Amino acid sequence: MRTYGAIGIDLGTESIKAVALEAGADGSVKVVGAGAALSEGLRKGVIVNIDAAAKSLSGAFEALKKSTNAGNGNVYAGIGGVGLSFQKSKGLVAVSRADGEVSKEDLKRAVAASENNLVRIQNREILHSIPISYKIDNETITHDPVGLSGLKLEAETLFITVFAQHFKSILKTFDEAGVSLEDAISLPMAVAEAILSKREKEFGVMVLDIGFSTTSLCIFEENYPYSLEVFPIGSGHITNDIAVGFQIPIEEAEKLKINYGTVEKNSEAHISKKSAKNSADDIVYGHYSRKKLTDIIEDRLSDIFELTEKHLKKVGREGLLPGGVVIAGGGSNLPGIADYTREHLKLPARLAEINNLGGLHDKVKNPAWAGAVGIALVALEKHIGGGTSARGSKETIMRWFRAFLP
Repeated sequence: MRTYGAIGIDLGTESIKAVALEAGADGSVKVVGAGAALSEGLRKGVIVNIDAAAKSLSGAFEALKKSTNAGNGNVYAGIGGVGLSFQKSKGLVAVSRADGEVSKEDLKRAVAASENNLVRIQNREILHSIPISYKIDNETITHDPVGLSGLKLEAETLFITVFAQHFKSILKTFDEAGVSLEDAISLPMAVAEAILSKREKEFGVMVLDIGFSTTSLCIFEENYPYSLEVFPIGSGHITNDIAVGFQIPIEEAEKLKINYGTVEKNSEAHISKKSAKNSADDIVYGHYSRKKLTDIIEDRLSDIFELTEKHLKKVGREGLLPGGVVIAGGGSNLPGIADYTREHLKLPARLAEINNLGGLHDKVKNPAWAGAVGIALVALEKHIGGGTSARGSKETIMRWFRAFLP
């Protein structure tokens, strides 16, 4: 039975994760390996030290090789961080054929025209260009208009862009680590691929990915991305707040967050106001207040959810997503986070689950692995379906950037 493999790399600020997936001829997908290494040289999802990042990337690959007998496959990287941007643009062209029939070439020209109309594109590179609707002579045609007739064709296209310097830093990091990179994919889109159903994407849903130093959201409607945003706040900021609040080292603060952090209403952390300030029930690790710990966590989470709510209002989707919110990333492991999300955003909410994978799937069950898994899934789909996940092919965009590397 013929198989095809792909490796997804999530360049996180806290850790770099690598997942190897393999697709069988019957359509099944299995995990054949997973490895991770602590990150160095990244800040808010952006590479700031290429040598340090390359060393961490090599460490993740070594861990991957130790976990699998099939470390082969094209390598794809996820691009996240505060440099991601999302735009919609329209482009209008005249139908080229004399009989007025719309051709595939007309579609390409209309999408190219929408790209020419982009604003705030200086020093940026397009990661994804996704046509979402067409109009023929001002009549909306949401599906493929090829073969229909008219005088003018208009395309509305979604563009996800990244700072060109960040993209070049990623390429240099992979080159420094001796890893051949096939292509790059928007990380929020990849996370969605791993955890959302087609039904959720159709009805309207938002992925809320709470990472270590950033939180990203990606809204889908009618199977297309509707909006994307990245905030410079993540679960690592909660750890920092705990360290400051209790005047303890970062390592101790992380242990407190992992072992006792919660936003559950009915947890022991919500001690009755009538209880003594430092009663026995309120103390963990001998001298830390559960109540104070929960208050610190909720204060920082409220910042994240305030930004999320503002974005929903901005794009007109506040309380209007039937599929609700799917929470991913390391921050999704905080007990009570789903209920907290329901209460603050007034939407259904659930924790992300990575399902329908065989093989070593237990290695990637934690939602923190959704990015690496999603990247590899997109890569497999690209190979099997013959689609493209970034503008152009490997021979265009990747070669073009490498021409400018020292």
